[in-house]
Amino acid sequence: MNRRQLIVGAGSASLLAASGGLAVGSASHLPLQSADLLTEIDGFIWQRMARDRVPGIAACIVDRDQVIWSACYGWADIENRIPMSLAGIQNVASISKTVTSTAVMQLQEAGLLHLHDDINDHLEFSVRHPRAPEQPIRIRQLLTHTSSIADGNAYGRLYGCGDPRLALGQWLQAYFVPEGQYYSADENFHSWLPADEKFEYCNLSYGILARIVENVSGMAFPEYCRLNIFAPLGMRSTSWRIADIDRARHVVPYTWVEGGKARGPDWGGVPLGAIQQDGPTLREPLADGFVANCVYGHPNYPDGFLRTSVDDLSYYVRAYLSEGAYAGHRILERDTVRSMLSTIFVHESRDAAGIKHRRHQGLNWMGSTELAGELAWGHGGSDPGVNTDMRILQSAGLGAIVFTNTNGSIPWDITHKLLEVALRART
Repeated sequence: MNRRQLIVGAGSASLLAASGGLAVGSASHLPLQSADLLTEIDGFIWQRMARDRVPGIAACIVDRDQVIWSACYGWADIENRIPMSLAGIQNVASISKTVTSTAVMQLQEAGLLHLHDDINDHLEFSVRHPRAPEQPIRIRQLLTHTSSIADGNAYGRLYGCGDPRLALGQWLQAYFVPEGQYYSADENFHSWLPADEKFEYCNLSYGILARIVENVSGMAFPEYCRLNIFAPLGMRSTSWRIADIDRARHVVPYTWVEGGKARGPDWGGVPLGAIQQDGPTLREPLADGFVANCVYGHPNYPDGFLRTSVDDLSYYVRAYLSEGAYAGHRILERDTVRSMLSTIFVHESRDAAGIKHRRHQGLNWMGSTELAGELAWGHGGSDPGVNTDMRILQSAGLGAIVFTNTNGSIPWDITHKLLEVALRART
């Protein structure tokens, strides 16, 4: 029996039955007088899994410098009955952008660039809006999605199994240089010009930011992040390259298919479907049920293809909760973290359920629902077979992480629930 045949029609209800309705590897250090809040968390997550047809979830709550609750639910690999694990590795989609922005801010602290710089000051090729080639695009505009750069159709078509074969610099030149293979003045840029507070979410911007890091630092982006972010924080299972991780620990990313229609993201106007040996299936028909994606990559990897675990990412969250430092290692200065988690402007966006939300835009990080009078800052992630979320309450010293191995779930509902329960547990 293959993965497609295993679960059809009944969705995650079958998953719950198969796992006995129990969380796998639950642990808690919440200061509770009873199990009521733990039962509330479990019930909330199982309900969301059944509603959204989610194979597996791994999650944790961080209180300043320690994990106070963690649990895993369902399956990392349905066919082989491998349960979700805090050590399981996934591509975390757009949570990755916070790491790219961290690298940029480190270089600003070192005086090697400034957020107001014209991006062409740090690139070996020119990026200009075709309608206003004389108008510079600033590094800050890349960080805040106000650059006027768009994710064209070429972006969605370049997903592929394994690490990308096209180098970052080659990809960007092919996309932005008029003679390039993937250049399109209409698709690769919005009709409006670069303008602060004119928001349109953009993945390509983060490929450019990473290339700037490479050119300014003189190091390949994966190596720069390993030396300056991952190693200092003890993130030993984290890498941008599939070749550098333990493939045996990689969670299977599943696309849910119902009525022949794949549930998943739509980048550049093209529904990706599932990523398989020949690339994205796009609008090809797929059998109903959970369809496994391959372990895939993309030439624009710094926007969403970081490979990490809930365990490793919790160290990163602890560093931000401590305003830039963890375990004796500082990756950012306090004032830099404060500037990244400050509102620049407010915009509206819709979640996977089509619900409209007001978002506070910081330097990459986004502020969402208030809890205890404080904005929850963080970032979500969406890719074929992946939905993730990471949120922190800076003043309260609390953070939450949720990984799911399908697209179309709403993990930020769960992170907010975890933070709300952690605040109640304190009282």
